[in-house]
Amino acid sequence: MTVGVHPAEAIVQGAIVDRVPTYVARDVDPQLHTAFRQAVFVTLVGESAAGKTRAAFEAVKALRPESFFVAPSTRESLEVLVENFPTAGKYVIWLDDLERFLGPGGLTTSMLSRLLMLQSEVKIMATMRSHEYSRYRNRAEPGATGAAQEFWRQGRDVLRQSVLVHMERRWSMAEVNRARAFSGDVRLARALRGNGRFGVAEVLAAGPELVEVWQQAWSSGRHPRGAALVAAAVDARRAGYHRPLPADVLQRLHETYLVRADRIELHSESFEEALLWALTPTTPTGGNSLLLGAEEPGYIAFDYLIDIPGTKEIPEVVWSAILDIAPVHEGYLIACNALLADFYAPAIPALQRAALAGVGEAERILLELGIPVRSADQSLALTSQRWRNLRSDLGEDHHDCLEAESLVASFALHSGRYDEAYEIYAGLIARVIAHLGDDHPLALGVRFGLALCVFLSRSREEGLRLMDAALRDSVVILGPQHVAVLDRQKWAVRVLIDAGCVSEARQRFPALRDSSRHLPLGHPHAVEVRQLADRLRGE
Repeated sequence: MTVGVHPAEAIVQGAIVDRVPTYVARDVDPQLHTAFRQAVFVTLVGESAAGKTRAAFEAVKALRPESFFVAPSTRESLEVLVENFPTAGKYVIWLDDLERFLGPGGLTTSMLSRLLMLQSEVKIMATMRSHEYSRYRNRAEPGATGAAQEFWRQGRDVLRQSVLVHMERRWSMAEVNRARAFSGDVRLARALRGNGRFGVAEVLAAGPELVEVWQQAWSSGRHPRGAALVAAAVDARRAGYHRPLPADVLQRLHETYLVRADRIELHSESFEEALLWALTPTTPTGGNSLLLGAEEPGYIAFDYLIDIPGTKEIPEVVWSAILDIAPVHEGYLIACNALLADFYAPAIPALQRAALAGVGEAERILLELGIPVRSADQSLALTSQRWRNLRSDLGEDHHDCLEAESLVASFALHSGRYDEAYEIYAGLIARVIAHLGDDHPLALGVRFGLALCVFLSRSREEGLRLMDAALRDSVVILGPQHVAVLDRQKWAVRVLIDAGCVSEARQRFPALRDSSRHLPLGHPHAVEVRQLADRLRGE
């Protein structure tokens, strides 16, 4: 079974082919082993090619050799796994590159709860690249906007359930000395010579060498087409597509990188020759290559290349291509990344597919963009059922339930059921503040929703005061260009115009206009802002 360990150079001794270097005990092993003995869910965090996958696997092998080893390949297979999990026995669930399994359709706190309720004895061992882990730390929340907040929060909540163990990329002197005891392994000896600048594990995996080969390949007379193939595959992974890229998609995308690098006139290699070069291992006897895979199911970039600093903006053609082929729930996450990168057009179809598949947040995003996939009443019914299911599984004050309940209130508001929405918001606000704090994005959204309901169904004067207060706090906490701020500013101007309060709407419109200046002209938010401006001019 392949568990995700980067292959090293193979050594042939007679009829025996040795593809795996001797394991050298790492300084983190005692902490990792203790965590795995005591905890149900452990995640080993470290940079690409730091040796985390090998260390995690060796811990499983040493501590749970009698357990069944279960390694789901995709986030979709996790749900199938939970639904069909055996009722007895010991199991280790192996989640290499944990970020691939987070988000809607993947590992959530609800799914973790269901796993822990099984009669089987289950442990989870996961690994995660440091760069991906940093996305889910608390300080990263202000950088997540709109839809991205939802999947960021879900991933963060899963990580909070895990015991985190961190591994250093560079080897300590104690680790180096332990490695020297295995002087007969020429791969370790060579890697130790490179430890002054790089970690032993990354040299074994040929990471630094591959980076240098890729960078040099752009030069005239080398392999610019091959370098472009690698660039396209790397950007697909940077965007969130961690599956093999079909050959025809890779062939179509790489031309964009040749044009961007102004290397069209320099290449002499064919696509087939470029692909062969990118797939060639660093050593004749194995090791890693820039691209991994085969024509079926496709090719994936070596993950060491993904986090190289100084990478350029991902082209729109890449977003469009991977969103066309990504499974529904993974497509939702990639669409959120595209929204963060200001690529809205390719994100919309993926959000529509996700909404139709039951991702409530995707449904609300589309409704607020003015392109709903179903009526607000239908969305309300479906969201209410999801909320009831979560409340039954997790309890009404669980974060997932609070979020789902806010979606129910939002769809009730969009359906024109203002009294119903008011009752939900009024019962929700104190619980959200008690569990999350009054400056949490969900609390800000519930406050504004409650203010709208007051304005629309009770007291315009009181509702306007509450709206302005909620908006001021949203701007201070989230920033003036946050998508939630823009959406609330639109709501305020729209309901004021509809209520005939034109002078009040004109007072608030400049802030809305300023918040939307960064948007492309064709973005639905920008279009609606222009429509509101036309309505104000016509009043």
